[in-house]
Amino acid sequence: MISRRSIEATEQSLEGRTLAGYAAVYNEQSREIVEHGRAFTERIAPGAFRQTLEERADVKLLYNHDPKMPLARTRSGTLTLRSDRSGLQFSASLPETTLGNDVRALLERGDLSGEMSFGFHVEEDSWNSRRTERTVKRAKLVEISIVQDAAYPQTSSSLRSVDAAAIEAARARLELHFRRIERWTN
Repeated sequence: MISRRSIEATEQSLEGRTLAGYAAVYNEQSREIVEHGRAFTERIAPGAFRQTLEERADVKLLYNHDPKMPLARTRSGTLTLRSDRSGLQFSASLPETTLGNDVRALLERGDLSGEMSFGFHVEEDSWNSRRTERTVKRAKLVEISIVQDAAYPQTSSSLRSVDAAAIEAARARLELHFRRIERWTN
């Protein structure tokens, strides 16, 4: 079974056809998740997707986890993934198709806020003693999706030009870093 987790966007800007941001963030707590009748929160450990990236697995960017709604993929080079200290960073070139144009228009209008989700298979995890908090230590990434509703409220994705995407990714890493510092000092 594929587990799916969503991340809420924090900011949106529109330029070009490149969608970029974080599909997953490390060491941040999710909203409550219910799977198999059990409620828990979850964190993704740094490097949890390392094996997927090292194997250069074919990961897809979908709309709402729907395999019939592809937007990009690593095998074709239209989706790139990179793990850094903050999380799983991505950059995708949206196609000039009806779906690609629709997603861009929905982002531009604000009907989609840039929330991201990811589908994965857990390969190694750990739980607290009450089994209410899980840390995913190693997972096989299957897909990432732009979605309406999110389980992780800590990251952003936005549509922009390629140059702006690199600048925005650096800004997003700094923003996550400052939020962590703020949380530690409060």
